[in-house]
Amino acid sequence: MENNKEIFDYWHKRVKLKQHRLIGAAEHVTTYQLRHECTNYDDLRCCAEVMALPEAERAKIIAIIKYECTSRVLQARTGFLREKAEEYQNIFQELTAERSRLHRLFKILQEKLFGKDNEIKQLEAKVAALEVQNQALQAKLEASHAYTELLQEFEQLKKQFEQTQKAREKLAKNNQSLGGRVAHTLRFQQERDQARQQVKELLQENKALKVEIDKYRKILKIHPHV
Repeated sequence: MENNKEIFDYWHKRVKLKQHRLIGAAEHVTTYQLRHECTNYDDLRCCAEVMALPEAERAKIIAIIKYECTSRVLQARTGFLREKAEEYQNIFQELTAERSRLHRLFKILQEKLFGKDNEIKQLEAKVAALEVQNQALQAKLEASHAYTELLQEFEQLKKQFEQTQKAREKLAKNNQSLGGRVAHTLRFQQERDQARQQVKELLQENKALKVEIDKYRKILKIHPHV
């Protein structure tokens, strides 16, 4: 038994692993593939030391080599897979924690979003109320503006009326003054016409007198002693 342990330890120490990526592969890898591709099993079983043994002893040593290579590579793969499992477990825990954090964050955001929706609705209602107030103020402003324009138009009409009234009063005064001048002119024309008529009559009388004088002069020439 002691000899067997020494033999197992001897060949155990001579086992070498290779292609560690294949050993730690996540997908399924057969034991045969692991033993032949990831250990030096083929080199050990065909080495000169083994080939020099008698057939029965050689078969025993090859079986031990096969066991040691298979055991070593499976232990290594188990260790790699355990590390992978722990890594995946850590990742899973991190993802679970992140999922919980995101879920809490989602709830917070959902609550905030719901609050924002209410706030938006309140703001929309406030905006609608302000728009109504603005329309009312606009209508009031337009009415005030129209009233101001009406007052301005009234003031203009009042000024025009006052100007027209002053013009009428001035025209009345001018007409009154013109009437006086017209009456004076008419009197002057009447007196002038009367004077002309008198002059005409005087001229006619003068002409008649001249005729009489000429008549008497002729008589005196005919009868000088008269």
